[in-house]
Amino acid sequence: MTVSRRIILTGASGLIGKALAQRLRSLGHEVVALRSRHDGPGGFNALTGYIDRAALEGAFAVIHLAGETIAQRWTEAAKERILSSRRDGTRLLSEALAGLKQPPTVFLAMSGINRYGLQRAETLDETSAVSDDGFLPAVTAAWENATLPASASGIRTVWLRTSLVLSSAGGGLQKMLPAFRLGLGGPIGGGRQHLSWIGLPDLIELIVWALENPSLRGPLNAVAPQPVSQAEFAHTLGAVLGRPSWLPMPAWALSLLFGQMGRETILSDLAARPAVAVAGGFRFGTPDLASALRQAIQG
Repeated sequence: MTVSRRIILTGASGLIGKALAQRLRSLGHEVVALRSRHDGPGGFNALTGYIDRAALEGAFAVIHLAGETIAQRWTEAAKERILSSRRDGTRLLSEALAGLKQPPTVFLAMSGINRYGLQRAETLDETSAVSDDGFLPAVTAAWENATLPASASGIRTVWLRTSLVLSSAGGGLQKMLPAFRLGLGGPIGGGRQHLSWIGLPDLIELIVWALENPSLRGPLNAVAPQPVSQAEFAHTLGAVLGRPSWLPMPAWALSLLFGQMGRETILSDLAARPAVAVAGGFRFGTPDLASALRQAIQG
């Protein structure tokens, strides 16, 4: 029987946050949104250093999803917003949690598989070497390091290293669907690079599992157990939609359209597997790409 608990959630208005809040409430939990860039009750603001510590006292868990979107052209100003929103916001929250009279039992913080780098030949698990070579690897390094005050104070801290989250309601898949529905999709940059992914429902269940698993701390690869090549992803998406998916986009064209953002996201080559989740007995609802895409598109 699930015990009702108060859970603090940042990024509650985002794609993952909305789905997670709904799932937690269905389990009987009280979900309290902590609003970013808000200097007032129920808010926190990394720019001013304000945080409502009273809202955090006595909570069972804090789940930190907030951060500036990655999906934009990376001007220098945008890169600074992306980095500071994750590093400074997480540090502010982490330091506040460490100083509470009644701190949470667990602190779950979003991260990404780019903590392992941008291009890796081997299949990666949570024991693989990490890297800060590149913008996204440096961001994820700063993001995770910013949680250290909380973990050093004894709060169980988990880093959710995720990648492409499959949902037709938002994120990368939503942006791909119009072209693929018109038969204009296909492999990008040669298609050989590996792509790690997870269906949104499985990500939500994995977060719930991490909340309730007292032995879990540190990195958790929040990805499906079957990474694919970019070409395989395009072929499978086309097959699910019943559309051709042969139209290639060369790497130079993607780089021209999206600049560094495209090179470090769509052209990265990372095959990650969820070794910790599998070893811990977590069961994925849609472990294969075709079933995950069908679920994401059909709802």
